Amino acid sequence: MHQDARFTGVAARAPRSVCTQTLTAAVVSVVALGTGTLVSAQTVSHQLIASGLVKPMQTESVPGESTRMCVVEQRGTIKLLKNGVLQTTPYLDIDALVPDQTYGGLFGMTFHPNYQQNGKFYVHHTTGTTSAITVWIAEYTRGSNPDVVDATTRRVILKLATPSAQGYHLGGSLAFGADGLLYIPLGDGGYTGDPGGPPRSQSTVGATALWGKVLRVDVDGDDFPSDAERNYRVPADNPFVGVAGEDEIFVRGLRNPFRASFDRTTGLLWIGDVGGTLREEVDTLNPLADAGANYGWNCAEGTACTTNANCTCGTALKAPVYDYTHSIGLSITGGAVYHGCSMPAFDGHYFFADYQNNKFFSATVTATNGLTTVVDRTTQFAGGTSTITSICAAADGELYITNHTAGTVRRLIQTPAPPDLNGNGIADACECTGDLIPNRIVDGADLGSMLSAWGPTSAGNPADIDANGVVNGSDLGRLLANWGRCGS
Repeated sequence: MHQDARFTGVAARAPRSVCTQTLTAAVVSVVALGTGTLVSAQTVSHQLIASGLVKPMQTESVPGESTRMCVVEQRGTIKLLKNGVLQTTPYLDIDALVPDQTYGGLFGMTFHPNYQQNGKFYVHHTTGTTSAITVWIAEYTRGSNPDVVDATTRRVILKLATPSAQGYHLGGSLAFGADGLLYIPLGDGGYTGDPGGPPRSQSTVGATALWGKVLRVDVDGDDFPSDAERNYRVPADNPFVGVAGEDEIFVRGLRNPFRASFDRTTGLLWIGDVGGTLREEVDTLNPLADAGANYGWNCAEGTACTTNANCTCGTALKAPVYDYTHSIGLSITGGAVYHGCSMPAFDGHYFFADYQNNKFFSATVTATNGLTTVVDRTTQFAGGTSTITSICAAADGELYITNHTAGTVRRLIQTPAPPDLNGNGIADACECTGDLIPNRIVDGADLGSMLSAWGPTSAGNPADIDANGVVNGSDLGRLLANWGRCGS
């Protein structure tokens, strides 16, 4: 497929001249890309989890649960993986609402932080085609059947008509921060050569100024009760509240942030921003420090400063933590920082991909939240690199990859795996007292397993934690002492 004909248009590029000046604040890694040099003896591979999907875009674990994972399909459906089995009936079906198209569709979802109590989740999708594309952020609510959501529970959070003749750069990720607020990364809404795209990314005032930004809103309030298509509250500490600028804007200067995810340890939002003619970049957003930041497009593309009018580079712009040239890849898919337990050699590593060139990378996150020792792991990941649309962390921190064209979900694994010294089928790095149904969470499922084994038992029963031949209050106490995520 031609690089400017991506399924979401994230590779569509606006030509411009670029000078040799670089951003003075740039943090650029020592690059191992393309060299085959590895940071350790450990390598990565993948395990096929599901196939037969139609253009999968993202995975998302159901909060507080270990047996269910959602898979977003571009056509307008969300499928459910339950106990590792892909369910026939969709979790959510809005296919009739979302037209089949190359540059639009259902792009992403996220669950409300209080999903277990309120049953709410949010989707990013489009309607219309070409110049009439509209982006919707919508809320749906769980009903009595937790495996199938009624589409009539829909409530519109935000509606945005694309501002150009061909709306390609639409973002697609949604994520709640530790502050409980919804972050909405959006591209500039443009297309290849669209002269209006870059100005929209820089502008903070006007009808189209929300494009090329990360918006931040509170979905638990409503500042616009008379507007059925704006159902949110504007956080009082958003940077443009009370001054010139659209109140929803949190940061600006993005081209097309295709995949963004919060690091659950640091609270930083990691963003893969698709470049134009020269560079792809990885950015970080600190909700506590970066309000109002300008990420540069198109005064800068990655660490390269442009010659566009009214642009100032240097410390005026927030530089990427990493970028790479188009000799390496043409369209970044942002990923996630790994904090699972089955790949101890890669704890704290950021994984990302290049959709267009079918590549897969890892990098070490530094103590100052930069990236170093970037490694091209495409060869190691052979068979799993095709058209990667997301790299998402599940509830237990393990990473799952969606392959758009192949219609698959794969789990990232370390090779060789950590040893299983006690022979119970669980790699020792994932051992956890009380985690009877191994998923790195001690919860009701484990409690139920223990209660079903209550009383005298055979040797080796995992519910007999103290190994005294009987499952009793002693074992229950040990399970309850480790309730919640292991290691948290």
